[in-house]
Amino acid sequence: MSDSRQPHRRRRPQAIESIPDPEEKLTLQPEPKAQEIPKELHRIVISDDDDPDWMVSANRVSGAAERRGAPAARAAAQEEKTEKKPIASRSEGHAAEKKTDERKRSGTAAPKKERTGARPAKSAPRKMSKKAIARRRARIRKTVLGAIAALALMALMAAGAVGMGRLVDIKRTLDRGSDVFYHNIFVNDIPLEGKTLDEARAVVTQQVSSLVSSWRITLRTQDGRSWDITGDDLKMQYDVADQLDQLWAIGHMGSSSERYKQVKALSEEPVMRHTTLTYDLSSVNQILAQIKQEVDQAPVSATRINDDTKWPPFSYTDDVPGRELDITGLNERICAMVDTLQSGVVDLTPTVVQAPVTRAYLEGQIVQLSSYETAIGATSDPGRFINIENGTKRFDKLIIKSGEQVSFNKVAGKRTYSNGYADAPELAYGDYRTGVGGGICQVSSTLYNAVVNAGLEIRTRYQHSLASNYVPLGMDATVQDDRLDFVFKNTTNADIYISTEYYKKKGYWHTKFTIHGRPDPNGYSYKLESEVVEEIPVPEPTYIPDKNAEYVIYNDEMKQTSDGHEGHVVDVYLVTMDSKGLEISREKKYTDTYKAMTPKIYVGVTPRETPDPQEHYLVD
Repeated sequence: MSDSRQPHRRRRPQAIESIPDPEEKLTLQPEPKAQEIPKELHRIVISDDDDPDWMVSANRVSGAAERRGAPAARAAAQEEKTEKKPIASRSEGHAAEKKTDERKRSGTAAPKKERTGARPAKSAPRKMSKKAIARRRARIRKTVLGAIAALALMALMAAGAVGMGRLVDIKRTLDRGSDVFYHNIFVNDIPLEGKTLDEARAVVTQQVSSLVSSWRITLRTQDGRSWDITGDDLKMQYDVADQLDQLWAIGHMGSSSERYKQVKALSEEPVMRHTTLTYDLSSVNQILAQIKQEVDQAPVSATRINDDTKWPPFSYTDDVPGRELDITGLNERICAMVDTLQSGVVDLTPTVVQAPVTRAYLEGQIVQLSSYETAIGATSDPGRFINIENGTKRFDKLIIKSGEQVSFNKVAGKRTYSNGYADAPELAYGDYRTGVGGGICQVSSTLYNAVVNAGLEIRTRYQHSLASNYVPLGMDATVQDDRLDFVFKNTTNADIYISTEYYKKKGYWHTKFTIHGRPDPNGYSYKLESEVVEEIPVPEPTYIPDKNAEYVIYNDEMKQTSDGHEGHVVDVYLVTMDSKGLEISREKKYTDTYKAMTPKIYVGVTPRETPDPQEHYLVD
């Protein structure tokens, strides 16, 4: 090495070769600037045998690690030697190094002392001077600070490597779409990845133009009529730039970090947009109004028509449901198809509008409320059949207004020959007698049960003195001209319609009453039931002289005209039933008492003559 070159100096970390006294308080103090070492003293030559621990030559590796475990005495001696050694000249130092290198190459270098684990015995270390202690402390401080700085540098280098990797990723990611759209960006389902703004505008414009020109909605009615709506009808316009500008901003606007985040977000969730369309629905509204006018149909209510050929005297017309087209809902559907440029056929299905009054409703306002019939005894007097038939027919086709009272005697009329009645046995004053209109009480009793079952109000009713054989006990209603009447009232708030029948069935003639009117608001039905609470025994027979020889002539003859029968005491109940026929109440209305009937025996009053024996001979 020539003398003209500066020596290469490299500072190395120093090992601590002496342990200070733990009782001695060491304070790290900064070196005073006044004692700064002159620059010329830094230019020193270090021999192989005498390297300080804090210096490393240019051609060697630090041996401080080898001497890190040396005893404190050797460190102190080495320090003292270093301080007393004279500073050699630069040329001498180079000459010594050169000589040493020649020895190594020739193999004649002086052998080094072997180092063993045993420490050679030396004299007690000399006490270090204050300057040496200060220098040692400075070296320790510099060593620690150097280690910390090295660690910080390594951390900065690692962080720098990570940061550099992120910067590289950001640059690569953003470079992919610096002049084109990034991935996972769609308009009208068209992928824009890799397209410039102008290219995207051209592609989307072509697609939208094609869709608008081919877009068509056909409105079709159920009868085959149809109307077409096109884009021209709606004055349809679209704005492609609006959506493209917004999508172009993704990854192209903001800082690099913000753009990077936007592009990365596209990998998680694509962005899909549709072009904005504007249109005018006024023409559509005109078309829909026209269709509505043709499709809509007002409902037609059913009607009740007077018809004397039917009973109740009505015929009914059918109700006709209407149709109504909901334009509001149709507008919403068309708008949804326009927004997505969806073509198709829209079937116009109007809403069915029921008529306010239906036939079923009208028919349900007049229903059969009750029907009751009784049979006429086959052995009855002929006049009885005439009277029952005449009385029955007088009530046929009778209409009773709401709130109106009905008198049986008034409707049936006086029982006279002129009114069509005939003589027949009738019950009067506890016995059967012949009279005009006999048998009319069977008509009134039959009507009475029909009226009760219809839920009408009974105003006047009388029982027979003797039990009748055509209705159960307690369910009869006797009448007599101008004295005993059966009266009822229409309390249904609607008209009542009474029809009658007189007919023969299975050998017996029947009288039948049927009542129509407004149904019970609760769906109830009614009937009478009687319960016998007492029986009255048959009394002893009564013998009646037959003075008129109606049944017998001679006093030794008898004719029983009546067997008689028991009497009864009965409680009568009005039973109310629900729509299923189940009893829901039972109300006692009255108690009837029927007398026992005494047997009647007619006895002749004419004595028989005794025959004269002389007359026999005279005859002979």
